Amino acid sequence: HLALGDVAGKGLGAALLAAKLQATLRALATDSESLPEIGARTNRIFCRDGLPNRFATLLYLELRAGSGQIRLLNAGHMPPLHSHGQGIETLPPVALPVGIRADADFTEQNLEVGEGDLVLLYSDGLSEAANEHGQMFGDDGVRELLGRVQGMSAAGAGAAILEELSRFVGESRPFDDMSLAVLRRWPSPSPSGTDR
Repeated sequence: HLALGDVAGKGLGAALLAAKLQATLRALATDSESLPEIGARTNRIFCRDGLPNRFATLLYLELRAGSGQIRLLNAGHMPPLHSHGQGIETLPPVALPVGIRADADFTEQNLEVGEGDLVLLYSDGLSEAANEHGQMFGDDGVRELLGRVQGMSAAGAGAAILEELSRFVGESRPFDDMSLAVLRRWPSPSPSGTDR
């Protein structure tokens, strides 16, 4: 399981909401039957206990060991980018953030990741990072950068993305926090024990 969330607002209230989101997911993940159920139950808790104008976006993934199948729940978060030999695909947004509307619907999405593919999960702090001239890194900048790190390991790709972002921002102070996770599916070992 892998989760990435982004809470609206700043300061202590946002930090407490982020801790609540983490605790809620840990509690619900083990006894929920489906990803839409996790989304709906998390949303109801946030709508019941949350503060006005406070909500959270959420990506919640279930990875299947030994396969390229990823099941995911996207509640208003930046859609994951899937980089493969034919280009970069983006899954469509399908649900509201948690904590906005108690009757919101949530949908499970599926992603098939081939050997050598990269998947980038990130918060809007990456695409909205601005340099000293007020230019944003932008969605196109993120996609272009992901294409350049395609052959790297997940750790190498993550480090290269952060290095490029730091170079782009320069001396400008970040406006928003930034989170990212990079997944890479390595080729399976051949039956003889040597890599293909």
